[in-house]
Order: sequence, then C-alpha cells, then structure tokens
Amino acid sequence: MKVATNRSVSRHSRSAQSGFSLVEVVLAVGIVAFAFVAILGLLPAGMSQFRQTIDNTVSAEIAHRVIADAQQTDFDTLIDKADVPSEQSNDNYFAFRAPRVAQPEFRYFDERGEEVVPLSETARLNPGSLSDDEKSRVVYHVLVRVMPQSPVPETLAGIGGGKELATLTVQVARNPSNRAIKISTAGNDDANEPNRQLFTQTPGVSFLTYSAQIARNQ
Repeated sequence: MKVATNRSVSRHSRSAQSGFSLVEVVLAVGIVAFAFVAILGLLPAGMSQFRQTIDNTVSAEIAHRVIADAQQTDFDTLIDKADVPSEQSNDNYFAFRAPRVAQPEFRYFDERGEEVVPLSETARLNPGSLSDDEKSRVVYHVLVRVMPQSPVPETLAGIGGGKELATLTVQVARNPSNRAIKISTAGNDDANEPNRQLFTQTPGVSFLTYSAQIARNQ
C-alpha cells in the first residue's frame, strides 16, 4: 500500500508543475501582439508599392500601344504636315498635341489597359464630357504630343536637319476620379520649352512620361 501511495503522490506532483503560468501566457500574447502591430504597419506601404507596380506595368503597355499606332501611321499624317508651320518659321521644333494641331484629343483606357473610346466627340477633347458609364470605366488618361521637327546631334545635322524625324511624347495619367488636369501652355512660342503641351502636376493624379522617335521610312 505504501508503494501505491507514493506513486500517486509523485504523479500529482508532476501534474501540478506542468503547463504555463499566467505571467508566461501574458508575455507570449504581448510578444505576438507586438509582432502583429509591426506587420500591420507594413501593409499600407506594401499595398502602395503593389499599386505602383501595377500602374507602371499597365502604363508601359498603354504607351507601347500608342507608340506602335504612331509607327504604323503615315508620316505626313502623324506630323499633321498641313498645319505645321512652314520651314521659314523660327519655331523649327514646333510641338503639338496629337492627332492634329487644331484639334488635339485625349485617349482613355480602363484598369486593364484596354482602350475606352468615348461616344461623344466632345469627350475626346474634354475629359469632363465623358458619360457616367465611361467615367466609371476610365482609369488612365493619355496625352500624346508630337514634335514634327526633332533636334538632332550635330553629326547628323546634315542628314535632313531633323525635318524627317518626329519625336513622340506619351503621358499616361492614372486618374480614376476624372480630375481636371491642366496642360502647360507657358512657353508655347519658345522652341526650347520642353514641357509645352504636356500635363502639369495635379494633386491626386500621377503620370508617367514615355518618348520615342519616328523617322520617315520612305
């Protein structure tokens, strides 16, 4: 009987000493909570970076499509030759918003980079004229600028003088709220003003700028 009693007491003693104390549990919960707070603090930055990566990818795809369209366009049509100032003009590097000097237009794309063609001709000139359905679909506003007489290095100045080389500038603005984006008009008469006829910085709107040079191929 004594042996059985001793064994029972020994098992009870080990059971009383097993498990975690309340202090240990509180400390463990505190450590886990601290780690979760740190992780949650990183989520906004991570989501912002993810959103920026998507924007960069979609914007690049849109710009590539616009540039490809321009490369397949007749050169005289691309530079709107009928409305470009004459060779005697002092503004040899005249730049305008495509597709025409007298009537520039915007292009619109949805979140997947697919083009949204507005039904109204007015909406192509003014984003504020988009219909409610179009506004709900449009995420990216695209501005295209053409410089029909591009400056060239001195080593190539004798080859056409830049008159057979157009520079295309494509700006892709992420603007799901359809905010009004101003166009730079300052310095339009200055051949050395690089930002004329381009988007200006607008609160709540981010944009990326791409460029390509297109030469007359025949």
